[in-house]
Amino acid sequence: MNLFIQYHNVANEGLLLTDPPFSATRLGIHTRRPNVQKADGRVFLIAGVGRPRRFFLWETFEIEKVKADDDGQFHATGTGWQLAPPIELTGKGFEDFKSACANFVGFRSITDLPFAQTLNRLAEENRPPGKAGKIVPFLKQLDGLFANDDPQRNSVRKALGHYEPVRALSIRQPHAEAIMRGVKKIEYRSAPTKIRGRILIYASLGRYPANDEAQMMKEYRIKDVSCDDLPRGVLIGSVELFDCDGGDWHVRNPERAEKLIAPAKQPQPVWFYPF
Repeated sequence: MNLFIQYHNVANEGLLLTDPPFSATRLGIHTRRPNVQKADGRVFLIAGVGRPRRFFLWETFEIEKVKADDDGQFHATGTGWQLAPPIELTGKGFEDFKSACANFVGFRSITDLPFAQTLNRLAEENRPPGKAGKIVPFLKQLDGLFANDDPQRNSVRKALGHYEPVRALSIRQPHAEAIMRGVKKIEYRSAPTKIRGRILIYASLGRYPANDEAQMMKEYRIKDVSCDDLPRGVLIGSVELFDCDGGDWHVRNPERAEKLIAPAKQPQPVWFYPF
């Protein structure tokens, strides 16, 4: 089999994380090198992340189609997989390989290079879906390579949420709805909490008296839906719990769930793990 590589600078071209992570099977690369038009075989994509640069074998695919665009770039696509997780490439063998590939400038054939077989083996050994015990440490390592204000870090945090247990907080309606709308920014509890980060919001089945709920809806200025029509007994979204002042739990950045999901595990009055 003919083997090729393409380099991807994450700082310039973005992070190659799908949602859910490592699930893409239709993959591709773009290059200005016209030799890709006659390429027939397997492509390995190496991603460079952070400063100093760290190199990861990220994905592989078989070339099935090559198309040129009006800007002089060629797009090669095909079926393959993203490694789960991507594997960092280090050591003398890799450094010799990188030098032989002119530091990964351009799309090129690597069939005759010894390290090509190492890439092939690593790709085969790390087919998805992978194991959380290997993926979580990788994502945490990747998270540390981005600055706090780097928007790509959000993709890593989101990916981590697929593998790490995420707590859910039970909140009655209409308080839960008010949090999702960004109207309610403090959740009042009887004691402080040390928990920080993104949490799921579970709209509990418990109800207040009808008159109380109507008054709450009025105070929150929620007029486009009745309290009886608000979802209950499901996870309705997530929010960032970022600070605590006694029993005042401060929340921000609500994200409404695309689909309402009932928890797989028994909900509890305060915290619980829904899955």
